[in-house]
Amino acid sequence: MNLLHPYYIIALVFILIFSFQEVFGKKVDKKWLWFLGGYLIIIAGLRDHVGPDYGSYVGIYNYSDTKDYVSIFLKALYLDGPQPVELEWLFVLINKILLNVFNAPFYMLTLVIATITIILKIEYIDDNTYYPFTFILFMFIPGFFIGESGQIRQCLGSFIVYYGIRFIKEEKLLLYLLCIYIGAGIHNVCYLFLPMYWVARIPLNKGWMLILIIASVFASPFEIYKSLGGFLEGVAGDTMLVEGFNGYLDETIQRLNGEIGIPEVMMAILTFFLFYFDTSMKEKFPYYEYHRNYAVIGICFYFIFRNNPIFSSRLAGAFIGFSYLIIPNTMYVASLGMKKLIYAFIIALFVFNFIVFASFRNIVNGNFTIERYHNYLLP
Repeated sequence: MNLLHPYYIIALVFILIFSFQEVFGKKVDKKWLWFLGGYLIIIAGLRDHVGPDYGSYVGIYNYSDTKDYVSIFLKALYLDGPQPVELEWLFVLINKILLNVFNAPFYMLTLVIATITIILKIEYIDDNTYYPFTFILFMFIPGFFIGESGQIRQCLGSFIVYYGIRFIKEEKLLLYLLCIYIGAGIHNVCYLFLPMYWVARIPLNKGWMLILIIASVFASPFEIYKSLGGFLEGVAGDTMLVEGFNGYLDETIQRLNGEIGIPEVMMAILTFFLFYFDTSMKEKFPYYEYHRNYAVIGICFYFIFRNNPIFSSRLAGAFIGFSYLIIPNTMYVASLGMKKLIYAFIIALFVFNFIVFASFRNIVNGNFTIERYHNYLLP
């Protein structure tokens, strides 16, 4: 087992303290959430050769400076320019401005991306749960290492769209579409969220949820996603980046052999929470139905794309990021005894993820260990 660097341990202890307070004590002032965000921006944004995709993003940084502004802006209008721009236009533009205008070192890119991502993340979490620290703790491993410290492009694009959920609630279609457009300028996966403005309001019941999930499970072996080939490759494919932490999720071998692994267990857990708390959540938790619908889509996508480790992690994962909010949010409608059980489960799952994550080679390959993590600001 490999030990995470103390900078991550400090963050986890901080989160755990305020998580316990917000669940069993009084509401935690948002300033502490911003304090945590500032600290996470430093350890994710100023990391030095840390993260599974770090080298790939350095390559993209240098690549972006070879593209002219005319081609980039024409790509934003879905037109062909003098030069082909293979990556999403806004991410290329951010890279080019930092390098071409400011001659900034690469760590300024990771700092800018981490800052925007974590600000949007805090706003999204604060808008959608009464237990922000608990949700962050629940998702920190492996989420923070895959997202803010790994696949930073999809992470930023996803949180731009997640932030746009407030415009679905406020029924501001144009602002939501703007979030989709900006997010898709960072990563194409954001186009998948385009129908969610309308899907969020579909009145699903337990019967339809059961039918959709069972149908997806039975569809899994038939690999029906292959009929969409080129479209899905364009949305989820990323030939310039490595797969990151798919090894942690143990996707490749177990998926191809049809076995059950950690992702299937998590889908089963999420499904249980959906069905067990659906009635009380609809009655007591505002906008629960939106996240429920996203969860059902995420679960269905996972099983439909199960035999493809890229699609099942990137396409399904984008929706499941919405979905896991449901688990800590159920404490809001539960009795005190049930709340304690749910919180104990969340802590147990966090500990399990911590042990599993530390046991896999990715913590070393990603340079997250006490021996290999380096930061441009922190000693």
